[in-house]
Amino acid sequence: MAKCVQKPSTKASRLERLSEEEFDKWILSKMDVCQCLDCSTHNKCAKNSGERLYCVVMRSPFCIDSKKGCLCKDCPVSLEFGFKKDYHCLVGAEIVRKA
Repeated sequence: MAKCVQKPSTKASRLERLSEEEFDKWILSKMDVCQCLDCSTHNKCAKNSGERLYCVVMRSPFCIDSKKGCLCKDCPVSLEFGFKKDYHCLVGAEIVRKA
């Protein structure tokens, strides 16, 4: 698994039931619909580090430090899971914040 990707820790998530290998495959399947790369807050450092899918995996570990606009609430991944929060890159994954 990528060094900045952490499997969600909440039991409320259906992703929790996936094995680490299944979770990694799921993450890769969502990369094409993830809107992080188009977000104003997603900076060059984050792009170069391959960071995205913050709503599921975790906040930006070292790249993003300010709000410049947010696409989270309209992202297909967020919509699929009914996520309501935003700025996951700064605050953390919604599935962890719901716990």
